[in-house]
Amino acid sequence: MKYTYLALVAVIAFAACQPSKKEETAEIKIPSLTLKWETDTVLTTCESVIYDSANEVLYVSNINGTPTDKDGNGFIAKLGLDGKIVQAQWVSGMDAPKGMGIYNGKLFVSDINRIHEIDIAAGNIINTYVVDSAQFLNDITIDANGKVYVSDSNVGNILVLENGVVSEYVSGVAGVNGLLSEGTDLQMVSFATGVFNTIDVNKQVTLKTDSIDAGDGIVALSEGGYLVSSWTGKVTYVSPEWKNSLLLDTSAESINAADIEYIAEKRLLLVPTFFKNKVVAYEVSQ
Repeated sequence: MKYTYLALVAVIAFAACQPSKKEETAEIKIPSLTLKWETDTVLTTCESVIYDSANEVLYVSNINGTPTDKDGNGFIAKLGLDGKIVQAQWVSGMDAPKGMGIYNGKLFVSDINRIHEIDIAAGNIINTYVVDSAQFLNDITIDANGKVYVSDSNVGNILVLENGVVSEYVSGVAGVNGLLSEGTDLQMVSFATGVFNTIDVNKQVTLKTDSIDAGDGIVALSEGGYLVSSWTGKVTYVSPEWKNSLLLDTSAESINAADIEYIAEKRLLLVPTFFKNKVVAYEVSQ
């Protein structure tokens, strides 16, 4: 009887230590998008949008032509958080501006084979860094120390601008496009291969998920996970478990989704539509 009792206690203790069926089968919470506003179609070939929290405005890069043409037509527009145009051509004189990043009152902008540094308060370009080896500078992300990382999609390199000098950070990343600095890591998505990789401080590239069609922009959600845009017109939610869920698909309407921005405190996702010449804002619910 003593041994039977001890055996029963052991079985009960073992069962108590096991995860419940509910925990094992817990469903991933998938966000949803609700249209909030869209700008007038005065933004010409808009590629990227970024939030300036210090000034409570948005900046939008406008190629205003062909993404590879050095035609001097490119400009940055300034918008309010309601989508109203504050200044259509806030800073001009660029060729085909694309990705942007903000650090210490400066706006950094990629432009084919150049990186522009704009003084936000003055509203003009104060430095331009020419990268002779670059072919298609694309997205930008900036880490906590002010290092500016830039993807060169055609070459497959990630470059870094530090102390006024541009150097190669990682090479051989096919079609690298969207970048996001998180701590000592870089998150990146590829336009060519549809992969989502993490690049650690040792420059080790680790595949996290794939099958993201024409990966373009990447933003982090405060509750975990990421939103990734596809240039073809999609927005995908990548969960903390690295599972993909399609949230938006405007490809049937030929509406692109370029380099997105997310304002966490307002739960607002901003999607530049490239050839449709407008930015569309969505509320993110979860």
